[in-house]
Amino acid sequence: MELRRLRLLHEFSRRGTVAAVAEALSYSPSSVSVQLAELEREAGAKLLRRAGRNVELTAAGWRLAEHAAEALAADETVRTELARLGGGPRGRLRLTFVQSMALALLPGVLARIGDTAPGLEVDVIHRETAPALEELRSRAVDLVVGIEYEAVPVGRHRDVERRDLLREDVLLALHPRHPALPARGPVRIAACAESAWAAGHPGTGLDAVIRNVCNRLGGFAPDIRHRSDDGLILSALVSSGRAVTLLPGLLATGMPQLTARRLREERVQRTVFTAARTSASGAPAVEAVREALRHTARRIASRRRILDVYP
Repeated sequence: MELRRLRLLHEFSRRGTVAAVAEALSYSPSSVSVQLAELEREAGAKLLRRAGRNVELTAAGWRLAEHAAEALAADETVRTELARLGGGPRGRLRLTFVQSMALALLPGVLARIGDTAPGLEVDVIHRETAPALEELRSRAVDLVVGIEYEAVPVGRHRDVERRDLLREDVLLALHPRHPALPARGPVRIAACAESAWAAGHPGTGLDAVIRNVCNRLGGFAPDIRHRSDDGLILSALVSSGRAVTLLPGLLATGMPQLTARRLREERVQRTVFTAARTSASGAPAVEAVREALRHTARRIASRRRILDVYP
């Protein structure tokens, strides 16, 4: 049985529809259907059955999907071991970044890779954490730089190896003339109860942490007037004097026309982590990029006290 077709079956077991598999792997739905039908012929068993207007896996289909996951992982494990025996990191690696981390780390990371792994090409893709992890498990990308707020834990998976990279302060960002801003020191979150807030879109980590912090520490529900998942847009809203928000320290402390302070009630932080497929976590290319990330994070941490780098 062809590994390419087994991959399609594995994705179908995860996503549930031919259309979702096609979108995730950049196939047409008809092509996915043809390949799954060919896999049925190769397997000699009925793998799919009609369920209304859709199709679903049979018992044989589910069992073969389990074997497909094992086969894909075994294939990648072999490739990883051979790559370790073949010298330094080379080839191409697909890396996802959340925006705020890309702005802070990406220049240093790419420069470090150019010095330490010149044979490695890195493709950078901007993705939020949840969709990036799904793409990682689908083998569409190779390494994820993601974020986790304490209020919104990120799901763990046995086929994903996670390594925490750093802990970063999350700061209250206000206009320099905001009435809640003291002359120096932390800010009480309750002093912003009457302010207009800017937050991420519903369901995002930033939206959840703003609601959690305002309710738990300040005793109020934030009046969210503006929404964006773009940290630069949120910063612009604060700089205009039209809103307050929470911003990661690496982004907030570099923005003009806004003031970023810790909260008086509690030190709010978020974790930045890397994630790779367990079967590829020791690949030279993956390790080279992870080393570049740690190196760059340590350099920043030595100059700014808003983050702590994990060993």
